[in-house]
Amino acid sequence: MSQKHEAWQIDVALANQAAFRHFKKRHEREYISCFNNLNKIKRLLEEGKKLSELHYHPSFFRHETDGIFRIGQSGVSGAKESRLYIYPDNQHRIIYILEIGTKETQQADIAAAQKAIQQIFLR
Repeated sequence: MSQKHEAWQIDVALANQAAFRHFKKRHEREYISCFNNLNKIKRLLEEGKKLSELHYHPSFFRHETDGIFRIGQSGVSGAKESRLYIYPDNQHRIIYILEIGTKETQQADIAAAQKAIQQIFLR
């Protein structure tokens, strides 16, 4: 049994709620899978794992740039390749939800996520 460490919070304030609703409507299975995988990452962090230990393990979790990570869908047969972009703040134990999209929107999603994390530092 894993020992629990400090709890991590999830912050959706920087996410475009309308874009997330639209994505969920078009790709519901992928949306659910990405958020299930987010919960897995949160649980691992709460068990004391470090972000550096999680890069590619689990396989749906990858570092993109500037501290932004992407969480992909997994276990969804015939799924549209989807990505949930997050920014984990180790110091404050907060996972910021930034963007969600597909392979086709990846570059725009990363650019929007980079812009969003600037808001974190202005708080």
